[in-house]
Amino acid sequence: MDLLNEALGVAPRAAKLLHAAAILSNDVGRADKALDFLDRLIQTEPENHKACKDAYQIAVGIGLTDRAGEYADKILRLSPGDDARISRRLLLPAVQESRESIDSTRRAYGEALAELLRGEWSVANPYAVFGNISFFLAYHGQPDRDLQISAASVYAKALPALLYVAPHCRKGNRTQAPRSSARIRIGFISRFLYTHSIGKTTRGLVERLDRERFEIVVIRIAPSEDDETTALIRAAADHVISIDSAAGLTQAHAQIAALELDILFYQDIGMDPMSYSLSFARLAHVQCVSYGHPNTTGVPNMDYFVSNDLYETQEGAQHYSERLFLLHDLPTLAYYYRPTVSAQSASRQDLGLPHKGTIYLCPQVLFKLHPDFDALIAGILERDPLGHVVLIRSPYAEWNDRLAGRFERHLPRHSGRIVFIPAVTSAQFMQMLAASDVMLDTPHFNGMNSSLEALAVGLPVVTLPTQLQRGRHTRAMYLKMGIADCVACSEENYIDIAVRLGTDADYRRTIRELILKRNGVLYEDGRVVREFERFFFATLSELDNPSTDSP
Repeated sequence: MDLLNEALGVAPRAAKLLHAAAILSNDVGRADKALDFLDRLIQTEPENHKACKDAYQIAVGIGLTDRAGEYADKILRLSPGDDARISRRLLLPAVQESRESIDSTRRAYGEALAELLRGEWSVANPYAVFGNISFFLAYHGQPDRDLQISAASVYAKALPALLYVAPHCRKGNRTQAPRSSARIRIGFISRFLYTHSIGKTTRGLVERLDRERFEIVVIRIAPSEDDETTALIRAAADHVISIDSAAGLTQAHAQIAALELDILFYQDIGMDPMSYSLSFARLAHVQCVSYGHPNTTGVPNMDYFVSNDLYETQEGAQHYSERLFLLHDLPTLAYYYRPTVSAQSASRQDLGLPHKGTIYLCPQVLFKLHPDFDALIAGILERDPLGHVVLIRSPYAEWNDRLAGRFERHLPRHSGRIVFIPAVTSAQFMQMLAASDVMLDTPHFNGMNSSLEALAVGLPVVTLPTQLQRGRHTRAMYLKMGIADCVACSEENYIDIAVRLGTDADYRRTIRELILKRNGVLYEDGRVVREFERFFFATLSELDNPSTDSP
């Protein structure tokens, strides 16, 4: 990157350099920088179709609908096609203004899908259509099953090649018995197998599954970061292969089919266009997904959604297009290594935190802040005049501006005490948790990694469980610790708990000590591994005995 920047300093309008810088920036997780480079390229070469397409896909993936729409219009002007027409109709913003705006967005999205299902479409490149289009549905606080099924139906109709069936799965398809082998062969697939929330929650299972009974194949979708977590996952696997997104879907199908997998375990679906595209195919006898991106897929060839009986309500199965398989009595669905806590503390000033008053930290990515969260913030700041709600600034100015504007409109008396601070390193993040007074869990879509990290340092996390499993993760952690003090039963109760923790130092100290005493049940829990093994055996057994009751 340094060499590219140096070259651009000499030739700032060089198209090939700008495009290379954009691709590299996006590959290393700097989509904001990638868009800056692509915008410069498009200004220099307005007819550059590839640059417009790349910019469009990035903008869709991060929910910048206004910019995505502008790029889509340029694409349609340069090269009209169904790819852009379909995806243009299905754009979803990352940050919503209100409950009403969510309802309006979902209504328009559903109407567009219904219209697209009535039409005839042909798609050449699934990545040009999918992007991460449906990703932001999961943050609306509503069940997405019907919308996800409709979306998958549109894509399958527009590109039938998605529904590829691997040769070893063709005879009898799902009911065909697994290949004969001494060990069950499981593929773990994701683009995010590095120090990312997905990498952190995948690593333990890959390392701990019984190798006498399971053969582990890690399938990395490239390009992707490669770091210490990647190295640990690679070392633990029996085999590692890399799928190159640029090589196309046909090659990816062939690579995975050649593995003759018994089980293909998607660590996330909906966060990356390649994994979503692959999920339509039949590439293993059993195909499953879990909480990596905790939403149903709507994809017909996705057999199971693996969840937890501490996450789901009695109506839980109705929220999934997949069959719901419940693991038992777990605080989290990851064999999660206890986070490393630095022995060296850092001052609030060093961390960019407010120097005085109560710190109510909410370190979630900004699109998790549902409009319902605004009333909770207002209630807390109204009752604690010395309190500050601290958020992590996004690299995308549009997200920051939209959310700050929402606070100014909805919380005019308190928006000055809502503080955006820059992102920090992993080590600094743990120090920031230790320096804060209370963590505010986002309703409708809880923290997972962040809650586990906060509880590791004893930071109380206030949570308000909702009816969907993605709003019940932190509750499960507290249930296993036997702590009810931080689990709210209503919005008013959430405010009561947060303010008491924030303003009563003795009470806060008592809860911190209780969390530190009991948090051992959250980390390195071998029962998680045994429960996943139970799932793998049960689902393969059912293929051999399809008349048996569902596990």
